[in-house]
Amino acid sequence: MSLIPFSIRSLGISTARFSEGRSYFREALSVDRLNQHEEAQTRYLVRLLDHCRLHVPYYAELMREAPIDWRANPRGYLRTLPILTKNIIRSRFENLKSDDLKNRVWTFNTSGGSTGEPVRLIQDRQYFRYIAALVDMQHLWLNHRPGDPIALLWGSERDILGGRASWRDRVLSALYDQTTLNAFLMTRERMREFVRVINDMQPTLLLAYAQAIYELAGFIEEENLDVKPPGAILTSAGTLHDFMRERIKRVFRCQVANRYGSREVSAIASQCSQDGSLHVPPTGVYVEVVDDAGEPVSAGTEGNILVTGLANLAMPMVRYFIADRGILSSKERCVCGRGGQMLERVLGRTVDAFCLADGTLIDGEYFTHLLYYRTWVRKFQVVQKAYDHIEYRIAGTRPLDTEVNELVEKTRAVMGSACRVTFDFVSEIREGSSGKYRYTISEVPRINGVHSA
Repeated sequence: MSLIPFSIRSLGISTARFSEGRSYFREALSVDRLNQHEEAQTRYLVRLLDHCRLHVPYYAELMREAPIDWRANPRGYLRTLPILTKNIIRSRFENLKSDDLKNRVWTFNTSGGSTGEPVRLIQDRQYFRYIAALVDMQHLWLNHRPGDPIALLWGSERDILGGRASWRDRVLSALYDQTTLNAFLMTRERMREFVRVINDMQPTLLLAYAQAIYELAGFIEEENLDVKPPGAILTSAGTLHDFMRERIKRVFRCQVANRYGSREVSAIASQCSQDGSLHVPPTGVYVEVVDDAGEPVSAGTEGNILVTGLANLAMPMVRYFIADRGILSSKERCVCGRGGQMLERVLGRTVDAFCLADGTLIDGEYFTHLLYYRTWVRKFQVVQKAYDHIEYRIAGTRPLDTEVNELVEKTRAVMGSACRVTFDFVSEIREGSSGKYRYTISEVPRINGVHSA
């Protein structure tokens, strides 16, 4: 049976009022407070692999061919399984479905599609309630409790059209102290209204698109508006760069934390109250970081993120190549005292790193830093059009020739002296349909990599 459950697309909805959700929430909280992260993650990995062997044809076939006892070392066993790409999901969709779907309440979802065509997925009600419970716990780290006022600077073309809230948003607003501010309709007039709502509501948590809250902070600063600090701000749907966090903190005068997630596996990791590493929920996700050949890299080393979702048994995502790059933390404990898996940093999409013809990768952060604190730049994107061609798209005023020449020189310092550097000065640069904004975009193929749509 297929049924669309309550939407948690915003990850703002609390599950604490559902009995099943309360059970998941209590378990997640107990694991977190007792610091049993590794034990719980091992238990959930074994549960997932047991289910895959018994109920998911694609994995059952693979696991028959490698008859190793995954229960003794589930993390090691995972590395014997192939990386799951979007192409595999498309071609083996029927075999990736659990054979017990008739006993589940489930729905279709899609990936974000920012690195190619979206793929269709199946997720069940149990998954949504698991994830909502984990999100409740992450909010608790920022002193937001289920039922406290929460504001969402959010928006999706699937849910909000023409500025009118969807029926789901209206129902949720009636059930919970939750207000949605449409991030896709951020005119100057509406941004003034957003500030008024935040001041009147005084939310204990403001959940926002990273780019949207950054632009709202810029507007507040430019207009010299008075805004009351929310309890905390949690950003998602895009990379929170240091320069963005700095402005948001300065304007809103509160803690700014970041959450890393996706439609495929939802809340992958979130920062605690210490603004440090991103904690991976052990009953929801297992994370690997690998090189372009698919081999694991050591903690503290940048690589491609693979995600194994532990909550969705309707269509398990095992070692899913999510097309993001990141760094696993080498710390045994966060300064907050929590252990378990932590991501030191999430660096953005694999297509946000630039690639030389010899396969060398250049972190996109290099290029964003070149444009920080330049008064003539209001908004920008840096696009790699070819191995030897970089284009700067800039919304703002035209710079002096000396500044342009400086950018050309510093670009060629990493891309090679023969690199062609061009500039496209535009009136506006828009976000994608999911609300994510990419500062760097590579349009060239990776060399010897697992990069795949």
